[in-house]
Amino acid sequence: MSADLRRRGLLAATLAAPVLLGARTAFAQAGPTPLSIALAPFLSPAALLAAFRPLREHLERRLARPVEMVTAKDFRSLCETVRTQREDVAMMPAHLARLAIADWGYQPLVATLDSFQTIVVVRRDSPVRAPADLRGAVVGTLDALSLTATVGQLWLREQGLADSVTVQTVPSINSALFSLDRGELGAVIAGDTQLAGLPPTTPRTERVLATVRDAPGPVYVARGSLPAIELDALRAAMIGFTPDPARPATAANARLHAVEPALLARLDPLAAIARRVLGGG
Repeated sequence: MSADLRRRGLLAATLAAPVLLGARTAFAQAGPTPLSIALAPFLSPAALLAAFRPLREHLERRLARPVEMVTAKDFRSLCETVRTQREDVAMMPAHLARLAIADWGYQPLVATLDSFQTIVVVRRDSPVRAPADLRGAVVGTLDALSLTATVGQLWLREQGLADSVTVQTVPSINSALFSLDRGELGAVIAGDTQLAGLPPTTPRTERVLATVRDAPGPVYVARGSLPAIELDALRAAMIGFTPDPARPATAANARLHAVEPALLARLDPLAAIARRVLGGG
């Protein structure tokens, strides 16, 4: 496993529950090899772990095997992990999932949200009232390979702001809102569903300045060498996941469904941008 990957698996997930940790350790030693799932790093590792815990536990029950979830320090590291097929499954921004299928031999597994909106938020008391007011501001986004950053950069160009704002990469959306609250960022570009899945300690002093456009939610892909019988069982288990109706719809709390070929075709232009960012063409 690469040093870039921070293991956040079934053991780390239960540090607060020693009894369950011991049971799972025995399960992992005596039972089948854990299924490994890489998660896109759009939230902090702790927030990702908490958000995806219900899915992880559901898969462990349905598949009768341990499930280990990991994340990466950034989207480039995630792409490298997926490209070299270090994990069984990856949950990726839709355009990167398309790239994994087209270039790296991955298989489509399931889709999450049909769509989410990329939005631009500023502090509630900010004097910024229109996109043009962002001139000279520092705008926070996830790294350039994320879908929200890709869509956001296109929007900045459309607004004539590409050369008049400073785009700053943030490690996660929750950390971006802390920076926005402290006045270190003038605006943040994010997905509306990303804002819905934040830890309760995250400051919520933002307001929406602009809604950019809809984009498809993250997509799960499986490495090409995963046996067909295992792939089919995994897909069925994921489609059988029931989201919590008391929680907002997010990538972690979505009704998972089959990946439509039409969706993949629509992603080709955005996948081409990611390919260029990665230096592949």
